Amino acid sequence: MDGSRYDVVVVGGGPAGLSAALLLGRCCRRVLLCDAPRPRNSRSPVHGFLTRDGTDALELRRLGRDELARYPTVAIREDLVIDARREEGGFLLALDSGAQVRVRKLLLATGLVDELPPIPGLAALWGRLAFPCPYCDAWEFRGRRIGVVGRGPGALGLGRVTIWSEDVVLLSSGPSQIALRTSTSCRAPASA
Repeated sequence: MDGSRYDVVVVGGGPAGLSAALLLGRCCRRVLLCDAPRPRNSRSPVHGFLTRDGTDALELRRLGRDELARYPTVAIREDLVIDARREEGGFLLALDSGAQVRVRKLLLATGLVDELPPIPGLAALWGRLAFPCPYCDAWEFRGRRIGVVGRGPGALGLGRVTIWSEDVVLLSSGPSQIALRTSTSCRAPASA
């Protein structure tokens, strides 16, 4: 057993988890932030996060942890929560290290897991030239040819990258009956 009883365990140390731990720590709550040793987005910069747009994901994580270190009510542990069981007064958590932690409240800020399609070479490009979210990463490629991997009606939403480029190629890996319309484009400056 960890020996400590926390008010809140925050599972996930990305921007949402770090922010939650910060606010809870400032509210004098005893907080444990559990985070994976290697975050999901460690290979690409963070975009759309005010004052840190374009910051390396690992650098953002380091900066957030440095800020949390000022609060004696916040502890950080690189350990995965692998099980949570409801018990009277809260939860009993099992961690990957074998430790168990009791907590009153559990806040899940785990984000997503990327499941890459089986396309040869895609993993090597992930986070550099291939991304899961056009809203996060298409700005840097605006005005250039953009490929979208998808199939069927679900690919239509991904095909909306036409706001960043008029040159969009849908890579459907099979028949796809989708008509894309060009919307207002955000072209790169002439010097780019």
